[in-house]
Amino acid sequence: MDGETVEQRIRAKAYSLWQEDGSMEGCADEYWRKARNVVEAEIADEKRRHGASDGATGEGSAAAEDTSQG
Repeated sequence: MDGETVEQRIRAKAYSLWQEDGSMEGCADEYWRKARNVVEAEIADEKRRHGASDGATGEGSAAAEDTSQG
Protein backbone atom coordinates (compact mmCIF):
# COMPACT_ATOMS: atom_id res chain seq x y z
CA MET A 1 0.00 0.00 0.00
CA ASP A 2 3.03 2.26 -0.02
CA GLY A 3 2.30 3.75 3.41
CA GLU A 4 -1.22 4.69 2.40
CA THR A 5 -3.91 3.93 4.98
CA VAL A 6 -7.13 2.19 4.08
CA GLU A 7 -9.04 5.41 4.78
CA GLN A 8 -6.77 7.34 2.41
CA ARG A 9 -7.35 4.73 -0.29
CA ILE A 10 -11.11 4.93 0.22
CA ARG A 11 -11.04 8.73 0.12
CA ALA A 12 -9.03 8.76 -3.11
CA LYS A 13 -11.27 6.15 -4.74
CA ALA A 14 -14.45 7.97 -3.66
CA TYR A 15 -13.12 11.20 -5.14
CA SER A 16 -12.20 9.43 -8.37
CA LEU A 17 -15.66 7.83 -8.65
CA TRP A 18 -17.30 11.19 -7.90
CA GLN A 19 -15.29 12.89 -10.65
CA GLU A 20 -16.05 10.10 -13.15
CA ASP A 21 -19.78 10.62 -12.51
CA GLY A 22 -19.61 14.35 -13.19
CA SER A 23 -18.96 15.64 -9.65
CA MET A 24 -22.60 15.51 -8.58
CA GLU A 25 -23.26 17.16 -5.22
CA GLY A 26 -25.13 15.51 -2.36
CA CYS A 27 -23.99 11.91 -2.90
CA ALA A 28 -20.92 11.73 -0.67
CA ASP A 29 -22.19 8.78 1.39
CA GLU A 30 -22.96 6.79 -1.75
CA TYR A 31 -19.50 7.37 -3.22
CA TRP A 32 -17.84 6.56 0.11
CA ARG A 33 -19.79 3.27 0.31
CA LYS A 34 -18.91 2.33 -3.28
CA ALA A 35 -15.26 3.24 -2.74
CA ARG A 36 -15.07 1.26 0.51
CA ASN A 37 -16.43 -1.82 -1.28
CA VAL A 38 -13.89 -1.44 -4.09
CA VAL A 39 -10.94 -0.89 -1.74
CA GLU A 40 -11.93 -3.78 0.53
CA ALA A 41 -12.12 -6.06 -2.53
CA GLU A 42 -8.70 -4.82 -3.70
CA ILE A 43 -7.19 -5.48 -0.26
CA ALA A 44 -8.70 -8.98 -0.14
CA ASP A 45 -7.29 -9.67 -3.61
CA GLU A 46 -3.86 -8.39 -2.57
CA LYS A 47 -3.92 -10.67 0.48
CA ARG A 48 -4.94 -13.66 -1.65
CA ARG A 49 -2.17 -12.99 -4.15
CA HIS A 50 0.37 -12.45 -1.38
CA GLY A 51 -0.75 -15.64 0.37
CA ALA A 52 -0.58 -17.65 -2.85
CA SER A 53 2.99 -16.51 -3.50
CA ASP A 54 3.94 -17.13 0.14
CA GLY A 55 3.16 -20.84 0.05
CA ALA A 56 3.50 -22.45 3.49
CA THR A 57 3.87 -19.08 5.21
CA GLY A 58 0.39 -18.09 4.05
CA GLU A 59 -1.06 -21.32 5.43
CA GLY A 60 0.62 -20.76 8.77
CA SER A 61 -0.82 -17.28 8.93
CA ALA A 62 -4.30 -18.58 8.22
CA ALA A 63 -3.95 -21.18 10.98
CA ALA A 64 -2.81 -18.50 13.40
CA GLU A 65 -5.84 -16.38 12.47
CA ASP A 66 -8.19 -19.32 13.06
CA THR A 67 -6.69 -19.94 16.49
CA SER A 68 -6.98 -16.31 17.52
CA GLN A 69 -10.64 -16.14 16.54
CA GLY A 70 -11.96 -18.68 18.89
